[in-house]
Amino acid sequence: MDLIFDRGDPRNPRGHALLYFRVDTEPDTVYATYVVTLPVKSDLTKYVPPFLASHLGSLPLSELSAFAMPPVPEAVGPYSELERLSQLREDDLVYGGHMFSYDLPRMMETATEAVQTYSSLCSDALALTGTPAEGAAAILGDESEQSRAPAPVPEREEEPDDSYNVNEVLFSFMSESDKLGELSRLLGRLRFAVDGSDQATADEVGEEVTVLARHLPENFRVKDLLDVARDNSDKSSQLAKLYIDRCFRLSAGEEGAAKELEDQIQSLRAQD
Repeated sequence: MDLIFDRGDPRNPRGHALLYFRVDTEPDTVYATYVVTLPVKSDLTKYVPPFLASHLGSLPLSELSAFAMPPVPEAVGPYSELERLSQLREDDLVYGGHMFSYDLPRMMETATEAVQTYSSLCSDALALTGTPAEGAAAILGDESEQSRAPAPVPEREEEPDDSYNVNEVLFSFMSESDKLGELSRLLGRLRFAVDGSDQATADEVGEEVTVLARHLPENFRVKDLLDVARDNSDKSSQLAKLYIDRCFRLSAGEEGAAKELEDQIQSLRAQD
């Protein structure tokens, strides 16, 4: 598959790109997805619970090195907006060709093929230049640790970006019922950490719940649930149970039962 770089250099890709396609019947709209190549290959089988593996389809769990999100390109409006975003974010802007917007399986297949091609270009560029540390040493003629150490720093600084977070990817593939099951599991870990005064674990689990909250409806009020779960008082424990039960009721479409639980929550919160 041939990719056309509107922005960036195919001989030296940045490793992250806005990939877009055009549809003949929609001349004013482009369809796009975001491609990421990871500097370190990830073996997700270490982190994915067995119940979740079946939801990830053909995703290469044992050797994840590049992916597109969303997996099916989405309509994003005019090309000018995509061009503006690529400039602001310093992304490669890559054209993948024409497609039919009504053929979702083919759109996903085409995007996957484009990801593989882009990833190969990144691999080829690294093979020619070597690692960042080797390139610096060749230019400066200095093999000391001092000359090699600064090169990896930019990659380390980018890691906290949630867009590259493994959990962010995994949660996006979960069904709502699986997300609630994962939420229940995390809350159990959080309560155990809080009861044992293990602040480090409590903070770590709290961050996972915060990421998961972004993939659940706002009216589930997961952030409120997290707040009470951080407190080990009897009142907070009761509130946490009411909140999680309310989430399951809302997911099941039981609005009446969810309203009763909301009334109980408000009543309990009003108590001194």
